[in-house]
Formats: sequence, structure tokens, C-alpha cells
Amino acid sequence: MLIVRIEEDAFLFDIPDVLREMVVDLARQLNEQIETDNPSLQRLFPTAYSNDPEKDAGYQILARGELVDGRRTSLTTVMETVDDDQIDGETLEAWMRVVNDLRLVMGTHLDISESDDWAPAPEQEISYAVYQSLSTLLHHIVEAQF
Repeated sequence: MLIVRIEEDAFLFDIPDVLREMVVDLARQLNEQIETDNPSLQRLFPTAYSNDPEKDAGYQILARGELVDGRRTSLTTVMETVDDDQIDGETLEAWMRVVNDLRLVMGTHLDISESDDWAPAPEQEISYAVYQSLSTLLHHIVEAQF
């Protein structure tokens, strides 16, 4: 995997095809579910007022649509550029947002915590491998931006 800046606003984006396919498949799934009440999406729409449910409901009404629209824009960018070997900075940022969102959803689904003793159950090992692959990709994307 190689993601590096090659010009002021251009990045070489050389990631394995299997990783590209995995990200776009997960992005499509997220795009289909983004407006549902799927509990795995809770970290994408955090509570703004945990001590005041009424204020939080108002915030969710006002902010959720904008958050969904922004995520859909990034998801579309990723799906449209999945085969590109060179991308601009704005596209790389969209990839970063989507990969991070996918990690949040996977982490919530797996119930990953910051505990040192967390380990996937046998039936979660494939999902955890996907989570780790997304983490590695996110690391490479972030490193390329500096």
C-alpha cells in the first residue's frame, strides 16, 4: 500500500484492489443505511446534550440532515474514485472521512473498547480483520497528508 503526495494537490493512491473493493462495498452498505436507526450508526450521530433529551432531540432534528448530506457526499466521492490511482487532496479527505466512519460503525458493531484485554470472539474475527484493515488504511491516508 502506497499513498504519498506527489504534487501540491495530488496523491499517488496505490492500494490493493481487494481493499478498494472492500471499502466501496462497505461504503455502499453505509450509504443505504445512513438514514436508518441502526444502532451500529450511533457513533456517527453522537448525542450533543446527554443530560437534556429534549435539547438533544432538537439538535438531532437540526443537525442530522446536514451530517447525512456531508457523509453522502463523501461516500459518493469514494465510490466514484475507487479505481483512481491518483487523487487530489479533497478526494483524499473524502476517503479519510469515509474510512473513519466505516471504522466507527465496525467498532460499534464489534463493541470494541479501549480496554487492553478486548479480543474478538471467534465469530467476530473476520469483522475484526476488516476493522484492522480500515485502521491501517486510515493511518496511511493521514500520514500522506503531512
